[in-house]
Amino acid sequence: GELPWHAAIGAPYAHATAPLRRLADRYVLEAVLALANGRPLPDRLSQAFAALPPVMARAGSRDGQIERAVIDLAEATMLAPLVGTAFEATVIDVRGERATIQLDDLPVIAALPLPGALPGAHRRVRLTKAAPLQRHLEFEPVDEIAPIELSAAKPIA
Repeated sequence: GELPWHAAIGAPYAHATAPLRRLADRYVLEAVLALANGRPLPDRLSQAFAALPPVMARAGSRDGQIERAVIDLAEATMLAPLVGTAFEATVIDVRGERATIQLDDLPVIAALPLPGALPGAHRRVRLTKAAPLQRHLEFEPVDEIAPIELSAAKPIA
């Protein structure tokens, strides 16, 4: 029954965001316009809101795939001249015999076989392949897993 008031703007204000803004915002803005003008929501908008979640979920998944592909392309392109180079890396995740590493000095994440690796372990790895067209990097371990150093634990008060 009342228009939403925004103190900082000093006027009525409504706002909505969504992962797939262009599609969802089209319907959200129409709904806000109708409500702000005291009109009921048109049936087509109610139907659109019911259909949007799965469409937005698929689009969000696709968006993530595209973003990862762009990052993979940039990493492979940046490292292509450095095939054969060894890098310091930190294990950030382990799944079975494979570990995900983060290079310590470059914004690069990659996976490679590292049996027995533990998250937090420091490794030296060598870049054996960089294929920008396939957006692919391959590393191999250079040395054994360094032990994880734990700081002295202090009791929590």
